[in-house]
Amino acid sequence: MVFWKRKRNVQQMLDLYQDGLDETVNEFAKVFKEYLENGRTDLFEKGVFTVHKCESHADDLRREIEMTLYGRQLLPESRGDILGILEAVDRIPNVLETLLFILCDEFVEIPEFLKPGLQDLVDTNIKTYQLVRKALDSLFHNPAQTVYVCKEIDNMESESDHRERALIREIYSTDMDLARKAQLKEVILTVGKISDRGENFADRVGIIAIKRNI
Repeated sequence: MVFWKRKRNVQQMLDLYQDGLDETVNEFAKVFKEYLENGRTDLFEKGVFTVHKCESHADDLRREIEMTLYGRQLLPESRGDILGILEAVDRIPNVLETLLFILCDEFVEIPEFLKPGLQDLVDTNIKTYQLVRKALDSLFHNPAQTVYVCKEIDNMESESDHRERALIREIYSTDMDLARKAQLKEVILTVGKISDRGENFADRVGIIAIKRNI
């Protein structure tokens, strides 16, 4: 069961919002790869602006959905559930934008030995986002499957934690100065926040899915 009946325009708005999230994540993946391969180039800086525009557009869609929901004849519980979901998932693109701003504004130089592991960490966290999208789809169309997807998100978050710790140990085993180590650690922890936000989303959505199947 979906949350509402005969509210097709709300579902369409949610679909557009999710498309906006996908665009933000896809653009982020390209921009981050450009940074690892070539550093702080003009193409990277243009890409940062593109990600910012995508994130802002998704934000606008979210606000439009929120305003629409307040004007709809939905049960307060259903409205609160949807608003809570939007709030939880919206924190993921915020992390992506923050990470790119750190790289751009702090002139972070990624050492060669760290690049493969950092790319793997980013890929792991993008997989977490993809599972978040899968959970969203299942919640609205097949709630019984949502709990299983949320378990996958939890597993991916654990994998991200493992990769984060390994990279941080690798950094602090070098003779780099402490300030640079701290800067690189901040980058790694910020990447990991994608999965952390995904896990928070999964906790919220899992409870809603269980309620919908009682």
